[in-house]
Amino acid sequence: MNLIAIVDSVGRVILGRHEEDKSDDNVISLLNPAVVNIQVNQESGQISVQLIPYIFREFVLEARREAGVSWQFQKGSITVSDTLELEPSIIDQYARIFEGAPAPEQPAQSEPVDLFDEAEIEDPVDESEDKSDDK
Repeated sequence: MNLIAIVDSVGRVILGRHEEDKSDDNVISLLNPAVVNIQVNQESGQISVQLIPYIFREFVLEARREAGVSWQFQKGSITVSDTLELEPSIIDQYARIFEGAPAPEQPAQSEPVDLFDEAEIEDPVDESEDKSDDK
């Protein structure tokens, strides 16, 4: 996956798959771009990073969703880095958004376990019958 980051003219960091065959001297083409959203927890001061799709899949014609959407950004209005290397956790988050989470492994089917031997289970005795014998 050739995931790259750009900064657009309003200062948003955008991640997307670089489509070299659709890029040229004037535009850079990104497949399925996502905006990096940074939130600060006011109580703890911790920062969390969230990727928000540039356009939500639900807005795209259903027949076109799987292929993804390409966006062309004018090179004159973006900033790029030639030394940025993305953390694997960001790449994984991007992949989960656009490629779907991997299917969880199905647990092996096992036979039910009998906790009690049916022969050991006795029928409960109705106490009202026992009391009637004592009278």
